[in-house]
Amino acid sequence: MKKKVTVISACLVLFVAWLFGVIYTNVRAERPVVKKYYMNENVPYEDDYFRRADNILNGYSATVLGYEIIPYDEYAEKYNIDLPEIETDEAGNTIYRPEYVYDVEIKFVNTDNEDGAIDMFDTLLVNGKELMLRADEYLWDEMYPQLAGSYSFRLRTNTEKVFHIPFVVESVYSKRYPIEKIKKQNMSLVISQYPEKKVIEIC
Repeated sequence: MKKKVTVISACLVLFVAWLFGVIYTNVRAERPVVKKYYMNENVPYEDDYFRRADNILNGYSATVLGYEIIPYDEYAEKYNIDLPEIETDEAGNTIYRPEYVYDVEIKFVNTDNEDGAIDMFDTLLVNGKELMLRADEYLWDEMYPQLAGSYSFRLRTNTEKVFHIPFVVESVYSKRYPIEKIKKQNMSLVISQYPEKKVIEIC
């Protein structure tokens, strides 16, 4: 019995030490500096990145040229995209299809970067910390088939290209953010996370 108590006590001590280490690390962790920009402003990526410190985009820049909120079906028609039939799951429930597309027009420029790749999977449209929109996989693939299903792309040096990014709301937020409500939201495009979190205000 005494041995069992000793083992339990040792486990508790180790757990408390681990918990203290986690809390201490999180408190001391360096938080990114938020830097805000606005539409039609040229925003350099510099040495900032999302999750991979080796994907440096110094030499790239992004400029938000405009935005538009369009019903999903109308957006597909506008860009000559054939949508698949609406499907149901095994229980007979209709598989979710977004109500609308929050289209953001962005000009990307590469002056002298030969290694980095812009990752649209992590490039998010957000409303503070409450709502997050990601580019729609199906529309993205149909609009840019040359990327072969990848969310990442590179530009040749000294070139530029304008992309239309079809951001959509996920099903868990769809009832809380119908099209009329999203039109009233102040949204921001996040193009990097560390060491500076660069956001471009959409308005």
